[in-house]
Amino acid sequence: MAKIRTVLGDIAPDQAGVTLTHEHIRYAYNGFQNDHRQIWNVDSLASQIAPAVKSGRDDFGITTMVDMTPPEIGRHPELLAEVSRRSNTHIIATAGFFPQVDGMGIPYHWRRMPIDYIAEELARDITEGMVYDGQLTPYKVGMLKAASGGLSTKQAELGVGGRHIGFYEDRVIRAVARAQKLTGVTINTHTQPMEYKQRNPGIELLDLLEEEGADPSRIIIGHAFVHPNLDQLLAICERGACLQIDHIGIPWQHDSADELDELIADAVCGLADKGYIDRLVFSYDRFFSYVHGAPGEPDLLNENVPVGYIFESFAPRLEKKGFGKAELHKVLVENPRRLLAF
Repeated sequence: MAKIRTVLGDIAPDQAGVTLTHEHIRYAYNGFQNDHRQIWNVDSLASQIAPAVKSGRDDFGITTMVDMTPPEIGRHPELLAEVSRRSNTHIIATAGFFPQVDGMGIPYHWRRMPIDYIAEELARDITEGMVYDGQLTPYKVGMLKAASGGLSTKQAELGVGGRHIGFYEDRVIRAVARAQKLTGVTINTHTQPMEYKQRNPGIELLDLLEEEGADPSRIIIGHAFVHPNLDQLLAICERGACLQIDHIGIPWQHDSADELDELIADAVCGLADKGYIDRLVFSYDRFFSYVHGAPGEPDLLNENVPVGYIFESFAPRLEKKGFGKAELHKVLVENPRRLLAF
């Protein structure tokens, strides 16, 4: 029977309910572990995070969240499990890597490993449990992550195979595709929004994943709605892949949330009108906890979006355009339920 794999165990697909497919319980940059200003413990941090997650469930029916945090930007298995326990919310963990951007993603250990070795270890996150600090935990993964792209201020350079994907990115993306073949788990992705002004990075990523045998119907292209281009979005859907509408209420690379929300809403309705509503999922990309850098660093936009923003602000905007409750149920409940089950 199909199941959805959460950090606290498998659930039946009909238990998932309203699901956000790309959030971050804790977001941190590799190296923080040695910073005197970043001493913390699971109990106190879970106590800070769980109320916001619980509010999402109690007040807005958000029953399931996918935590899209790979290990090198702060994935902590016990913290995910404890927040899930305290909030009574299903949390799904992720295996994979962030892009090779200024050394942020793909730690050196993994750059040295053969592709099949990486694929097998990603699969073991799903079948056996995540490893943390040299210890196997009982908390398993239910999503894979593939990522590409440069910084928002710099386009990715032309790389392997004529794609804008670096050498090490190419290897780990191939490993993610092979891990999907081993397990059947859906792949969610990071692409750089600014790069959609130059080309379609979602198609480049799809090309590479499919080259390794990944199933496009179980691939979600993320961040493509930050600068939505309907032709580019349609091209991804026509390939059989799904699209994630994220940064709702988070005006990344825009002057205001209102500006971005209106662009996203028009694109969502355009895709629905073309018959692709079954390819859409919604999320914020919210940071429920973020490890700040130097003292005085301002909060990020991702930290401050209200957990009910989709329901209180974005859904009414969609409804005015003819995208009502039935359509919202499709993208928040039915589509993620299908994609998360394996």
